[in-house]
This record gives sequence, C-alpha cells and structure tokens, in this order.
Amino acid sequence: MPKSVKRIEIIILILLLLIAIFFRFWRVRDYVVFLGDEGRDMIIMRKIFTERKLPFLGPTASVGGFYLGPVYYWMAAPFLWLWRYDPVGPAYFVAVLGAATVFLLYKFLRDTVGFWPAILASSLYATAPLIVRYSRSSWNPNPLPFFSLLLIYFLYLGIIHKKVIYFLAAGIAFGIAIQLHYLATILIAIFSLVVLVNTNFKKWPQFFLTFVFGSMITFSPFLIFEISHNFPNFKTILEFVTRGTTVGYQTKNYSWLIANTGNIFLEELTKLKGTFLTTLAFWIMVLSGLFGLFKNWRTEKKLMFSIGIIWFLGGLAGLRFYRGQVFDYYFGFMFPAPFLLAGLIFSLGWSKNILKITSIIVTLFAVIWFALNGIYRSPPNRLIDQTEAVANFVIEKSEGKSFNFALISDHNSDHAYRYFLEIKGHTPTELETMVTDQLLVVCESRKCAPLGHPIWEIAGFGRGEITGEWELPNIGIKVFRLIHWPGAPNPAGKPAVKGS
Repeated sequence: MPKSVKRIEIIILILLLLIAIFFRFWRVRDYVVFLGDEGRDMIIMRKIFTERKLPFLGPTASVGGFYLGPVYYWMAAPFLWLWRYDPVGPAYFVAVLGAATVFLLYKFLRDTVGFWPAILASSLYATAPLIVRYSRSSWNPNPLPFFSLLLIYFLYLGIIHKKVIYFLAAGIAFGIAIQLHYLATILIAIFSLVVLVNTNFKKWPQFFLTFVFGSMITFSPFLIFEISHNFPNFKTILEFVTRGTTVGYQTKNYSWLIANTGNIFLEELTKLKGTFLTTLAFWIMVLSGLFGLFKNWRTEKKLMFSIGIIWFLGGLAGLRFYRGQVFDYYFGFMFPAPFLLAGLIFSLGWSKNILKITSIIVTLFAVIWFALNGIYRSPPNRLIDQTEAVANFVIEKSEGKSFNFALISDHNSDHAYRYFLEIKGHTPTELETMVTDQLLVVCESRKCAPLGHPIWEIAGFGRGEITGEWELPNIGIKVFRLIHWPGAPNPAGKPAVKGS
C-alpha cells in the first residue's frame, strides 16, 4: 500500500473516532440519566472505597426482581473514584467503551473485508441515535455491546487461527456480558452455531470447554454467591425468561416473528418509525447477507458472513423465547450485529462503481439523518445538578440536626438524593435505626400530600404536622419539613418497626 494512501486512511480513521468521541462525550453531565437506580449504584460503588465493601451481587434487573453479577460495579467504580465521587464518572466509563466499540467494529471489518466497508459501517454505528443514547450514561446494560462484539471478534480469531487462547478470551468476554444483561445468554446459541458451521466436529468439545472455562473466570464471583445460596437468582431468571411478566407475540410463524422483531429493531436504531424503509432495509440486509454467505461458502469469507447472519438473525430469533415485553435496550447484546452485516454487504459490491457509489450515498444520508435526530434535539435534563440542588436544600432545611428522609414520586426511588446527602456528610437516619424529631420529604409528583401518605418512610415516622413547605424555583420540586404531632405519642429516639 502506498504511504499516501495509508496516510489518508489514518486521517479518515482518526476523523471517525473523533466523531464517535464527540457524540459520546459532548455535554455528558447535562444529559446523563441520574435517577434512583443510578443513585443506588453510586452508593454501592462508593462503599467499595469508603467502607471496603466489595459487592458480590450486581444491580437488580429492571423487571423480574433478580440480581445480576457484580462486574459492572467493579468496572465502573474506579471512574467514580477518579471523578471524586461525582456521579458523572461512571458515565465516562460507558462513553469510553462506546467509542472503543466503534474502533473494534472498524478493526474487525478492516481486517476481513477492507478499509472502506469498515469505515462506512463504523460511521453508521458511531452516529446511530439509539447506540449513542446508551453510550452516554451509567447503567449496567450499556457496556454490553462492547463485550458482545469482543466475544464475536475473539470467536472469529479462534476459528481462523485454530487457537484455544482466543476461545478462552471469548469466554472471558461472555462471563462479563452475562452479568450486564441476562439476555446475553442468547450469545451462547450464537457462539455454538458459528462454531458448528465453521469448524470440524472433533474440535467442538475442546473449543466449547475452553469457552466455558474462560466464562467461569469472570463469572465466578456471582457463581460462588449462587452456589452458596442455592441458586436463587438462576431460578428466578429461568422462570422470568420462560414465563415473562407480560404477554409477548403469540404466533408460530417464525419468519414473520423474526422479520417483525427485526423491523422494530431497525426502527429503534434509525428513528424511522412507521415507514416502509426499515422493512425494506431488513430484507435487503437479510437477502444480501445470505447471498454473500452462499457466494463465499467455499472461501475464507464464509466465516464472516456466517457470523453476520447468525448474529443478526439468531439474535432476533433468540428473543422469541423471551415472552415478555421487549424494550429497545434488550437488543444490546446485538447492537453491533446489523452494522457488522452492513459492512459485509458493502464489501460485496465494492468492486462495482455503481454499488460503491450507492453504498457511500446511503451511508452519507443515514449519518446526516442520525446526526439530525440525536439526543441533542431534546433540551438537557441536568439531572445530576438538579438532584444535588435538591439535596443541598434539604441539608439547609435540616438546620444541622439529624433527620429522616422520604421521597414522594410516581416512578422514582430516593437513592439519587440519598447519594448526595451521604457524600455531603448528612446521611439521613434510617427509620429502622431511629425515628428523629423531623422528617424532610421531597415531592416529585404533581399531587403532594405528605400527611398520611402510605409509603413506609412517611408512615414509619408517625403522625406528623407540616412546619415548612417550599418549591424550588426552575425545578418544580417541593420540599416539606414535618415534625411529630403534639397530640400523639412521640416515637422519636426509638426505631420504627414495619407493620407495627
């Protein structure tokens, strides 16, 4: 390759990575999600350093009521420490992995089908609104695309080089992925199908056992907890995935189901909803991918096309076994799959000028559309600053005295406020420890009526009366100060007992 061409490729790659970094890092603090779940995570991660408490259970799943593994806490906690316990720190960890995923996708395609297909596909991934949104905030499923792609990349290297060390690395990546979201279990089937299609039967046991061993390396902390507690989370996950909590698709027409799920996935990725374009794109990708697979069945490219098709269609088919409602982040284990397949499809016609020009034009229009429909169209939520402002106000109104704390909200928990109260040295007293002389209540709901409210944090305080009510300007959140009603026995100084 001439040096001038190589220099141009390096410049284009750097430009791609700068775009990916910009989309993931620009004004992270202003847009990051920081609600109760994120506050809970920050409290646990902070205790790793302040109380030397290393968690062996991860976050609870958003639905289902079971726990994931602790690996997300272990990976993100150093970023919280580096940012001096500012909640934005772990969001930068996710953003770093998001940008790294763009580079890994580029490298994967560059090494297999060439520079330009790799650049085009990676540009789409770098700017896709759904991908960007989940690459900018701290949440345990958000690093999943990186580790899923890393697993697939090591799988490719293991098959192409016939070295078990790569299968070990793929297993290590899977052991992390399965702790980020339980639907990453579908990657086991994808791994098995790719190995089945592309290797000699005699090699299967060796490859699979090495993969399992690698998985145990990173999955072992959670597995040890499960074994010592009779597998409570494994049982809950199995019941939840097979039974579900809501009604999913009721059909045996698998081709329709996969196509429908694929269309939904592409709608979420592209923000093109209610048009024929995503359906058309789905069938072009599937048919072109299958054409590429059969065309290259006896060449080295068979492996790449089989990976692209199996990961994309296999991931969609795997979601068939999940019987609940499918949210957009449930596709996280296969976020890179359509872009990998797109890069392979670009490579099919790259030798023909008309197809080359078409690929460039489609990519250019898509990137412009993605850029115009990014999260930046919405005003920043500034949730971190807002939560900190409310916590500071609560501290001010507590007047330096101990207090109990409660939150009235339709869909949130109080952990985000508690996190800021803790790091500022004003940790609320738990009712189970002691009922204090005052209760500070934050209300996020439209209807705020703390007196007689049924939530435990208020009911456990006992009968009270309001001595202060304030509404924070420009936020719309109210804060109440309650003391014990003088006409009832005063429970202050004693622990509250639930159910009493």
